[in-house]
Amino acid sequence: MKRAIFCLFAIAVLVLVQMTTVQAAEPERQETAAGTGVAATVNGLPIPEKLLDAEVKQQLGKYARYGMRRATPELTATLQQQALDKLIDQELLRQASSRMVVKDAEEQARQKMAAMQAEFKSPEQLDRYLASRNLTPEKFIENYRSKLQMDAYLASQGLTGIEPTEEQIAGYYEQAKENFKSEESIKARHILITVDPAAAPEVKEQARHRALELRSQLMEDPARFPQLATSYSGCARSKDQGGDLGSIKRGFMPPEFDAVAFDLSPGEISEVVATKYGFHIIQVIDKKPAGYASLAEMHDFIKKYLEGDMAAKKKASHIQELRKQAAIVVLVN
Repeated sequence: MKRAIFCLFAIAVLVLVQMTTVQAAEPERQETAAGTGVAATVNGLPIPEKLLDAEVKQQLGKYARYGMRRATPELTATLQQQALDKLIDQELLRQASSRMVVKDAEEQARQKMAAMQAEFKSPEQLDRYLASRNLTPEKFIENYRSKLQMDAYLASQGLTGIEPTEEQIAGYYEQAKENFKSEESIKARHILITVDPAAAPEVKEQARHRALELRSQLMEDPARFPQLATSYSGCARSKDQGGDLGSIKRGFMPPEFDAVAFDLSPGEISEVVATKYGFHIIQVIDKKPAGYASLAEMHDFIKKYLEGDMAAKKKASHIQELRKQAAIVVLVN
């Protein structure tokens, strides 16, 4: 089974970084009269403060979803700086791409608008959809034209279609190999005859005896496992799937279950196993030993990751060059 790189984000520590001065690219900062509504200007063109506020609000919302109840002033200031940098970068690219001439851009934009209209039952429904995104049909067409120009500009600067070499893919695989390690797993199903741990000994014995009877039937006809699980298992999670637990690793089920299940061969049916939940009959369908996903298995994932990473770095470098040539004035503290 392929295993990708998973990153777990937690709000425990926030590293505050100061703005790095880039030669001829550090924005000029000026005090501004309250109420101007402008966060910054790029070559004389304004970035509205409401756009900055919306971006910061969106980022704070992400932190809130991770459980942060109230943002510290330091976090808010950092997010504001990051948001402003992002908006300035977007404006630099917009200005640079605005000079691109895209053949039939207007027609392509209108065709896109027509395709969107066909997806909605009525013009009113489309208008409501656009309004929810602060758009009108005219603004949508304008934005789509800008997107076509942006795509053309990025392509003209060699910032799209970037592909890593096979050597780079193999090198990354070796470098990040530990991220592609998988634990031993089994695909298993079971029948559970439930019994309360506090039940009287005779009640427990009755449950164990019922499990033994079912196992006896399975030993005569193993193909009946799904049918018997659906009819008699007390496991709410797997009962309706014929007892199928899917692919599991050690620790998913009780230790007594694991000790038996991971020693079974594919197709083998266990003896009756007692756990705190009751009595189990286990059948292992497939086993996968611990090991590393191969380069062949991870090739496409790594290729896609490196494409994005290389493109992002190249784009960031290009934006720094645009900053060096631009007149950027920041008007917010």
